[in-house]
Amino acid sequence: MDGEILHSGFDALKFTLQTDIPPKLRAELASAKEHAKQTYSDCLVDFGSVTLSVTNKGARGFTAHTGDHGAVWLFQDPEDRIPNNPGITVDFRAFGLATGGLESAERHFRDCMDAFGINYAETQLRIARADFAVDFLAPWFEPDRDALVVPPGTNVTEYAGVDETTTNAIGARVNGLRAGALGNRQLGIYDKRAEVIQTNKMGWLTIWNAALAANGKPQLDLSDRDRSQVWRFELRLGSKQLRNRFEMRNWQDVHDIMGDVFTDALGRMRYCIPHNRPQSRPLARSWVMAAI
Repeated sequence: MDGEILHSGFDALKFTLQTDIPPKLRAELASAKEHAKQTYSDCLVDFGSVTLSVTNKGARGFTAHTGDHGAVWLFQDPEDRIPNNPGITVDFRAFGLATGGLESAERHFRDCMDAFGINYAETQLRIARADFAVDFLAPWFEPDRDALVVPPGTNVTEYAGVDETTTNAIGARVNGLRAGALGNRQLGIYDKRAEVIQTNKMGWLTIWNAALAANGKPQLDLSDRDRSQVWRFELRLGSKQLRNRFEMRNWQDVHDIMGDVFTDALGRMRYCIPHNRPQSRPLARSWVMAAI
């Protein structure tokens, strides 16, 4: 049995920059942060066409975001720097990546940097994390820890709920598996339908239903689990793979090399469903490779 792919694409992308924010931007962020502390709510600051929501967080810097389809921005305070930490961290949000892809993320990044008045060189960029996700409709599927094929010594966790983590899911339906480490290479398989319901992130339902409508198929009703069970296969790569092993540094590397990096990872971590024949079917690899 096969699952029907409802969505595939990048789910996370994080960059860091080895540069400081200019004095004018620092002053505006400091004022907005103080206002956020006093009002207990985010302070909106307009930079041309870009609206930045500044929070009251950030002990030695400033935390802000550019909306659900933008990114989370972490700015170090140049007057109170943490030694050896990057001056700027940009963490792109999942909905923006899902609907606009890498091209939209890069355009948003460059538009924001121009609007904020931050000068930088491509050599100052570093890629810290990249996730690729595939959502598939497969009510018959349930994760099986024994079907994971991973390198020796890889930590594998089985869990029975979105927030509950356990290595023994006895008495509960297994909702997911996680193998590997975030800083290096990690494969996650989990019940995306349950997460959407629990967190009320119905934007994913909109994305799934759009894919079904494009193929002339009926919409999902999340109250009917037997017909709406969506599983997510998510491959997460950290700096040990992206920067140290593959020496990825900038946006051009993302476009040129990222596919090869994920292909390499899928050759080392995969999920197989046993069949009544000597060979097992590499399910995760085939689905994710098809999506990439």
